[in-house]
Amino acid sequence: MTKLVHLLLLTLLTAIAVDAQNPTGPGPKRARTPEDYQAGTLKELAAKLSSPDSRGNKMETMVVDPDLSPTRVRVTYAGLTRRTPEAKAEVSRQWARLYAGALETYKPYEVDVLFTEDGKQYWLTFTQKKLTSFWDSKEWSKPVDLFLIRMGAVKTGDIWEPVFLVENFAKPQ
Repeated sequence: MTKLVHLLLLTLLTAIAVDAQNPTGPGPKRARTPEDYQAGTLKELAAKLSSPDSRGNKMETMVVDPDLSPTRVRVTYAGLTRRTPEAKAEVSRQWARLYAGALETYKPYEVDVLFTEDGKQYWLTFTQKKLTSFWDSKEWSKPVDLFLIRMGAVKTGDIWEPVFLVENFAKPQ
């Protein structure tokens, strides 16, 4: 009987030791693929940020949203670019600090590009490298599918402006 108890105890301890070697934290990150992005609109994404629950204190000037909501939208280039305003860049920095643990990943997002969707204009943030690739593609004169993530929003005056980072683009299918 004692041998059976010892054998059972040895088996249990071995199983625990083997299981302890498996990592319990998050695994290696993988790049998002086009299938990871849900079809949607900028209007829908912006509306999610304007719900009272997502904003918190009405006196705040910045919202950092933990839900990136990877989305594929169809938009048209509106002909303008600008350097990303500091307030929008701060949303990205805060998101990276709070949720990604890697500020350097979001640092290159520094150029805003104006796009239209159903007659409404939106400033979307690109990396310089991705923007150069967009220009080289010659797709800027036609509707284009953008693959983007939502970081949060900034308040300018009484208006909340969403912060969207463009991760990729493609010709509409």
